[in-house]
Amino acid sequence: MSHDYDVAVTFAGEDRAFVEAVVAQIKASGFTVFYDEDAKSEMWGADLPEFFADIYERRARYAMMFVSVHYAAKPWTRLERRSVLARAMQASSPYLLPVRLDSTELPGVRSTIGYLDGLRETPTGVANALKAKLGVPATSGERKFNGRVPRTDTEFATMLGERPPAWEYMALAYWLRDGVDARQDAFNDHRIRFALPTNTIPEDSLVAFVQSQQAQLLALAQSIEDLLLGPAQVAAFGPPGVQGDPGLIKHLASRMIAVYQALLDWSHRIRSTAAQSDDGRELLQALAEYASQPIEAIYAFVASYHQNMDGISARLLAGENVNLTMRIEFEITKAVSKRYEAALKAFIRRRR
Repeated sequence: MSHDYDVAVTFAGEDRAFVEAVVAQIKASGFTVFYDEDAKSEMWGADLPEFFADIYERRARYAMMFVSVHYAAKPWTRLERRSVLARAMQASSPYLLPVRLDSTELPGVRSTIGYLDGLRETPTGVANALKAKLGVPATSGERKFNGRVPRTDTEFATMLGERPPAWEYMALAYWLRDGVDARQDAFNDHRIRFALPTNTIPEDSLVAFVQSQQAQLLALAQSIEDLLLGPAQVAAFGPPGVQGDPGLIKHLASRMIAVYQALLDWSHRIRSTAAQSDDGRELLQALAEYASQPIEAIYAFVASYHQNMDGISARLLAGENVNLTMRIEFEITKAVSKRYEAALKAFIRRRR
């Protein structure tokens, strides 16, 4: 009997981080997994009780159930569990693969069924056990990777399964683009210098405020340079001749996006702060401009990096010697610095 998925996972939302780590490693080996985050378009508009019943009763080779106190309490997981158990009762070979995340007992799941201790095994141990059970993924022997940075979760899983040359750099481009796209509204607000006033700062606190915020901005800019040039990149991509770590590459991308988000938040915080005088307002507006170049630089870097990585695999396969470097240049222009310094001096002079 053929199936759409090698395995379908059923779990509670509170356990998603553990399950996602397992799923990523299974998909990276070329197996197909039903995971709700990957099936949003398929689930959109569907009658979900019928949809999940079809998944767990007919469309998967195995069902991996992550058992926890949260799983036992949720009505939706109860529905999924019933479908899994209905299939398991009819199957002539093992179908239900339980993974315990605590000591919770589930009604209908016999205590004699062999299970894995998720906390002892860790996500990697669980993924390796399932891959051993599944064996070698069935393929036609033909490459399915389309040679570009993935645009969808399916394309990403295909790339990760085949691991073409420079897949690590394309994975980073995929996650960076996703993170930047998710923050497009905040970037547009920054670009048009829009922020609704949310608080007013007293005149006697303004100098200390702008100086502390300026120091914070410089630290943020330094942190992303450290991510690109420091040991974080080596750990994620691996030394020469060694495959990278998908989990660490995703984490590196998430930390870079976290810095980008912090810069956007910084810009919004300054622009949404009101002053009580004209020169105070000018000082805040001048300070806010300090974030413009770093934010624009990260946005431009991600777009350029994504474009460059689209063709990197083909170039390497063709024998081209490609120098893969990543660098973001942060520079506060003289005009921005002069405006801020002049505004700060004018404000202090008036206060004397």
